[in-house]
Amino acid sequence: MKKWKIFCSMAALTILISISVLSCQTNDADDFPQEAVDLTAADLFIASEAYHKLEKEVGKDMRRERSAISKLSKEELERYRLLQKEMLNFETYADAIAQLKVLTGYDYQTNRDRISSLVGEVFKDVNFTKLELMRARQKSRMHKIAITRTETNEELRIQCKAECEESSKDAILDCCRHFNENISDLPASEFPNGKNYQYYVWVRDNCISIEDNALEMCKRACDQRYPDEKK
Repeated sequence: MKKWKIFCSMAALTILISISVLSCQTNDADDFPQEAVDLTAADLFIASEAYHKLEKEVGKDMRRERSAISKLSKEELERYRLLQKEMLNFETYADAIAQLKVLTGYDYQTNRDRISSLVGEVFKDVNFTKLELMRARQKSRMHKIAITRTETNEELRIQCKAECEESSKDAILDCCRHFNENISDLPASEFPNGKNYQYYVWVRDNCISIEDNALEMCKRACDQRYPDEKK
């Protein structure tokens, strides 16, 4: 029950972070007054080269996965969706993730382990809270929006989808960071095939899958909010 609560909490947080981007999408700089504030440790971390490189790696991985999925036929896409559902069940997860690798050519397990390792390296010496990190990310996005000038629906749609991507990267980093925290106290005998370790792998991968779905929903909302203008 405790493990299930952890999973539900992470999933809910991931969805909330993704949906929240829609409430702050605007091209009006006046909505974000520029106030002089002291930079926090989290602000400096978000602006660091190491964090930017980590975001780029997550972005590359997202594009690799999307590229693999885009090549699937209609029948293969149906199979892909069924396997995604099977991933939600811990008992069928291992077989589903193995079949997804064969179907798409994208190695989910290896790539997510790699990103988790990178997250562990970049975040290992941080000295701020998760709330401070969330606020720093929000300030960073607000600043980007405030200095961006958009006029047409096409420009607004592009900006909207870019914000969806940024929010999704943050959420994926959080999934991996939670995973690293969860496995930090496991005994060495649990790695890599212990049941507790595999459980937390399952939690992480479903957290990321939920965020993938939220990203697509966010982008569709951008299309609906900023349709092509009639000429």
